[in-house]
Amino acid sequence: MSRALALATRHTLSTQRDNGSWLATPDPRITETALCTLALARSPHPGADRAAERGRVWLANGAAPQNHHPVAHAVETALLSLALDTGGPIDVSHPSFADPTLSARARLLQAIALYTGRAISGGTGPAALRTLLAAAVAAQGRLKRWTRVEVWSAHALVETHFGDRTSARHAAKMVADQQSPAGDFFANPVTTALAALALQAAAPGTAAARRCAEYLLTSQLADGTWRFSHSDVWDTALTVRAFHGAAEFDRHGLPAAVAFLVAAQNSDGGWPYRLGVESDNDTTAAVLIALGGASGAPGTTIRSGLRHLVRQQTADGLWRTWQSAGDPPVDDVVAHVVTALDRHSGRHRVQLAAARGWLAERLGEQGRWHAGWYRGLPYATAEVLPALAAAVPARGHPAARTLAETRNSDGGWPVEEAGPSTPAATGLALAALERGGLLNEEHRAPALGYLVETQRDDGTWPGVPLMYGPRPLLTHYPTHTHAFAVGGLFAGQRRLRTAAVATDSAHEEG
Repeated sequence: MSRALALATRHTLSTQRDNGSWLATPDPRITETALCTLALARSPHPGADRAAERGRVWLANGAAPQNHHPVAHAVETALLSLALDTGGPIDVSHPSFADPTLSARARLLQAIALYTGRAISGGTGPAALRTLLAAAVAAQGRLKRWTRVEVWSAHALVETHFGDRTSARHAAKMVADQQSPAGDFFANPVTTALAALALQAAAPGTAAARRCAEYLLTSQLADGTWRFSHSDVWDTALTVRAFHGAAEFDRHGLPAAVAFLVAAQNSDGGWPYRLGVESDNDTTAAVLIALGGASGAPGTTIRSGLRHLVRQQTADGLWRTWQSAGDPPVDDVVAHVVTALDRHSGRHRVQLAAARGWLAERLGEQGRWHAGWYRGLPYATAEVLPALAAAVPARGHPAARTLAETRNSDGGWPVEEAGPSTPAATGLALAALERGGLLNEEHRAPALGYLVETQRDDGTWPGVPLMYGPRPLLTHYPTHTHAFAVGGLFAGQRRLRTAAVATDSAHEEG
């Protein structure tokens, strides 16, 4: 185990960037590559047709739609069909599309299908879709900036379909106003590809349409894919949370990481998941947890972050992920905020009883916690338990006992019960059992053996898609798998040290 931790720490220190952060390119998936391929296939820009063909080659060479959720499968199946121009009608008939948080996915698919002349199965009719999008554009509300661009883009595509060039151009103008000088939209390939389609449809030949196509051309990777946006602030906070306390990391990696996180704070006091976008409560809480106990973070930085969370608390004592009225509170985000406020308890007067009570009620109602931003029982359990640390009974928290029962015979844990073991889920499970007062030898030894055996020679572990983005699609960041696996190893190491101290004390008393 010590060798595994040394290898993992060496890898982490060797991949820290000059600005003190960590950043990973996520694994490829159909969503980004299909959308970018579709956009470039309809672009007159020089080289667009060749790039689109490279994208089609990757998509046609065995790319499989995600199948963990019916909407994720439907979205990727539809995008694959649109990009390759194959298959029948675009199907948005599954009942799960009716969920308010997922209905936007159906509207986007319908808008693209209308613009490209594809038949649609299910969903609202074209006229109703037009009305819905026009209402969404008029309402605006406190939507994320990239969500507004996606709504405007869909509106432009539908208005183009109906022949209303004036409305389409107006929507395209609102899209173009959000474009960065580099041509992208928030470095998000999903948003950028949708904007490219809208600009080509409603504002062809404009500088905005040209810059968008140029960005898509330059951001295509050598394998023909496009990848989801990086998350340097989130990855850095996650890495610090996993490694802080390890002497080698604290000496060589922590000071620059803390400096990066301090510099990444937005003017509103919160932190974004990546540089250059608005603050969200989950990342703000995660950074405050990471900075707790770390030297180098000015008190003004911490106080400003805490004030931001105070302002974001809802009337019922909870927190949403984003600064959006339509975004519901979710278990992991509320727990992260509570944990962050606990970590800095002497610097605020926020009442947390309602949030802790809500988390306890969620467990009672569901029998488990469900995270909003990562898939799987191990993550949800590991991240919520610290918010209820004072309520852990002597025989272990019930959530920890439920998680312990899902361990596989190979010593590892699956993302969800009855699935294959993965290093990330196993590391998270070990951390969760420690936080839930249940990390005994029966659970610890087989899981540590699994993590040691599955570690690669370079100190990393293989991973699977775990993070939602955009929901319900999943993506895999190697930095996340690394932090989760390492967190489990450190949990096991702490337990061994505790057991050794207890044994020594018993010998001395004897």
